[in-house]
Amino acid sequence: MNGIIFDLDGTLWEVIDSTKESADVITKKHNLPEITRKTICSVFGLGKYDSARKYFPNIEINKAMELLDEIAKVNIQNLREKGGNIYPNIEKTLLVLKNNFNLYIVSNTAETEYIEAFLESSKLKRYFTDWIAASSLNLTKGEAIQKIIKDNNIINSVYVGDTSKDLEATLEANIPFIHARYGFEKDLNCKYYINDFSELPAVIEKVTKR
Repeated sequence: MNGIIFDLDGTLWEVIDSTKESADVITKKHNLPEITRKTICSVFGLGKYDSARKYFPNIEINKAMELLDEIAKVNIQNLREKGGNIYPNIEKTLLVLKNNFNLYIVSNTAETEYIEAFLESSKLKRYFTDWIAASSLNLTKGEAIQKIIKDNNIINSVYVGDTSKDLEATLEANIPFIHARYGFEKDLNCKYYINDFSELPAVIEKVTKR
């Protein structure tokens, strides 16, 4: 079976406002410095350890990761209730792709519930066969991609993501990469890319004919 594997943040949705709101709740609770939007944008695509270091650079790492868990708990609840900013043309394009491919999500998040908050609030769960939160399993994103391929017996696959970390993960997993240029990193100098999600079926066709 052929499959398309997606990153989440910066590829399927964007949740900067919700994350900022949730971070403010926790920093005010613990009388900590405000986490800026710039810092929040910089951690999308990173694993839990690196995210905690960026959010709380002056706090011992175990405590920093506990604080990150607190933010994540508030954020997941907010996203379940209010949703995030889904990129344009997602559902109609997934509907086209689903005719020929099984669809998956591999995110670096530490919480499977975060992916499920996206699936439920967006009402897109029916399009996806499986999903993995890499940090929840202490896997690199590349290892998580390899796991979802193995678990679902995917013969040919491609990964769609928006950051250099996503590109590195596909090199680790040895599968093609399609860059979502509308996400958090605009220019990775990739052979395959999309400027809008609706362009994906045509680019997938090019990848499969390579």
